[in-house]
Amino acid sequence: MPPKKQDNAPPKKKATVDDKTFGMKNKKGGAAQRHIKQIASSTAAGGTPEQKKKEADKLAREKEKVAAEAAAREAMELFKPVNNQKVPFGVDPKTVLCQFFKKGHCDKGKKCKFSHDLDVERRTEKKSLYTDMREGDEEGGEEDGKKKDDMTDWDEEKLRQVVMSKHGNPKTTTDKVCKFFIEAVENGKYGWFWTCPNGGDKCMYRHSLPPGFVLKTKEQRAAEKALMEKSPLATLTLEDFLESERHKLTGTLTPVTPETFAKWKKERLDKKAAEEEAKKMKEATGRAMFEKGDWDASEDEGDDDDDEDPFSLEALRRETEETRQRDEEERVGRLGGGGDMVQVAGEPNGNVRDA
Repeated sequence: MPPKKQDNAPPKKKATVDDKTFGMKNKKGGAAQRHIKQIASSTAAGGTPEQKKKEADKLAREKEKVAAEAAAREAMELFKPVNNQKVPFGVDPKTVLCQFFKKGHCDKGKKCKFSHDLDVERRTEKKSLYTDMREGDEEGGEEDGKKKDDMTDWDEEKLRQVVMSKHGNPKTTTDKVCKFFIEAVENGKYGWFWTCPNGGDKCMYRHSLPPGFVLKTKEQRAAEKALMEKSPLATLTLEDFLESERHKLTGTLTPVTPETFAKWKKERLDKKAAEEEAKKMKEATGRAMFEKGDWDASEDEGDDDDDEDPFSLEALRRETEETRQRDEEERVGRLGGGGDMVQVAGEPNGNVRDA
């Protein structure tokens, strides 16, 4: 039997999606687009198992990537740190923990001006009831020792050392010493953690001992207190004080008797009343006079004067007319009756004149 003839023709290439949809890409109609999608899905479904597996792995990786990005964005939104982290003036940024580094995504690295040491926050945090402070470092023990160390047993050298070691109010420009600082030192209330009531570190006065200040010991203060209690000044009454001061007076003086005291008191009251009256006259204003009521009486007096004015004018008019009539009669008498006399119409009291 002769051998089978081998077919050396190249295998037929399967039509791809592009081949099947050739000439349909530019069609914008909805039916054409749905037909293209149907062809693509049918072609993909008819691929080899290896191709299907690759496509599935690719889709899975893309989904995982999208899910990871979404989770990162959600975490950023939930735990978003302060965008512009700021520190108060005068505070070293290296003593403050970077909020971005704390969240795990600081992009500045070594160039960041804030600290990337997580222990910085632990050193500066307050005491917690849930931690044993005895397990702390040496700084904690030193701080506890300072709290227990008060100034009851301090000498002058120890006090000056503590004052120099505290960095309070470095910006003061005056030489005056704060009175609260002096009171705290004198009363034994000054210590490592003493805070000035006048604004703390912002107090404008100096928190340093004045030159020549001598710190009294506990025994010296106790002795002074006992001496003051035994001093007669502590039990001195007002009568005894006045009597002692009276004996200190010298010279010729007027003894105080009921008569002299009454005279002195009367003169004193009269002088005070005169001063008050002069003060009132000096400070008299329109409002004060209105409130006092004197303007009412003065207005009544003015009304009386106005009522008398018409009567005074009428009397003056009559007197003037009489004087004019007498002058006219005298003139006529001097003429000796010469010429005819005619009464002028409208002239009052029958006045006449020459025709």
